[in-house]
Amino acid sequence: MNIEFERTVDDLIEFNLFHMANSSSIKRQLFTVQLLVGVLVLILLFVIFYLQYHYLSTSLIVISILCGVLAFAVFPIVNRKSTISRIKKMLTEGDNKAMLGHQAISLSPEGILGKNRSSESKINWSAIDKVVQNEKFFFLYISSVNAIVIPKSCFQSQKVQQEFLEYVNVHRG
Repeated sequence: MNIEFERTVDDLIEFNLFHMANSSSIKRQLFTVQLLVGVLVLILLFVIFYLQYHYLSTSLIVISILCGVLAFAVFPIVNRKSTISRIKKMLTEGDNKAMLGHQAISLSPEGILGKNRSSESKINWSAIDKVVQNEKFFFLYISSVNAIVIPKSCFQSQKVQQEFLEYVNVHRG
């Protein structure tokens, strides 16, 4: 089975966002930071209001709590935008010929052969840890943080997508 497609920066951003949303350790870490940001905003406003007015009225406490909750709620949106920006910057540094552009993948009983304009790689089926998907991509994980990203749009039909998935699952053991 042969697959060809153009890999874009957006494809790699999609993988990283998918991985972050589905990694239990990253989710825990981000939730901890989100909680800390909310609590720090709350405490900071308590301190500022106390230093300014030398007491904390009910309205100042409510304002502080609401700002802390707002910071907690807005953190995922800001973090997502920041993550996308960092990934774009990383991918525009240097030459990423091997990661971006035309990709050709051949599946055989021996493994996966990947070719692009600057390199060739062979991955044994035993290296495929897991296969997951979202609405746009298949992700063939070859480590806990790295995957072969294959857009579903490169398949002519859902039937061909299913055949691909079955082939991968049969051969990866």
